[in-house]
Amino acid sequence: MTAALAILAAGAALRAGTDKVTADLGGSPVLLWSLAAGEASGAFDEIVVVAPPSRVAATQQLVGRRARVVAGGTTRTASSWAALDATPDAEVLAIHDAARPFAPPSLFSRLVAVAREAGSAVAGLPVADTVRRANEIGEAGGEVDREGLWSAQTPQVFRRDVLLRARAAAGDRSYTDDAAAVTAAGIPVTMVPGERRNLKITTIEDLAYARELVDCGMAAIAAVGVR
Repeated sequence: MTAALAILAAGAALRAGTDKVTADLGGSPVLLWSLAAGEASGAFDEIVVVAPPSRVAATQQLVGRRARVVAGGTTRTASSWAALDATPDAEVLAIHDAARPFAPPSLFSRLVAVAREAGSAVAGLPVADTVRRANEIGEAGGEVDREGLWSAQTPQVFRRDVLLRARAAAGDRSYTDDAAAVTAAGIPVTMVPGERRNLKITTIEDLAYARELVDCGMAAIAAVGVR
């Protein structure tokens, strides 16, 4: 089965206060960390980057010949469907947030292998912390049973037929991630243990923490050749 990787980089980055996917991380833009990990996995026949329509040319200049850049939509879900349209020959599509620069190459290849067999493979971690509900002013209520709860990550990998069914069922609705769109269509999703280091850069504090990890040698960009 042919496999493609779509790196989503079309978000507005409002909480980060800066363009987080082009922010410097150890001498390279955050986006290139995700791209390098996907390349190093050896799991993909094609890589596309989904960028804001106004930044397609600039993003293509940034990634060079290593990936093809396509315009995304106004929501995360719309950008995923744009990636699906842009990779018509891919029988398996992996969707990864550009803002998760520390996903290791091995995670991509593991998920692709599972998705080929099961139809889906979503990286995540079982919830380990105590989960407690609180009201709008912060008054805590009872604990939430964390048995069976997972914190979802990306990559999220699906066979093409699964995504097409999810898209048909979704209509114009938007979801927080692709697994939510698939489960909303009544299709089961397979959770696969992810990585603790696969953090998402959402805020400026997250970016500062990621830089600390790089500076102290706890994270390094995957070594790949330029295509």
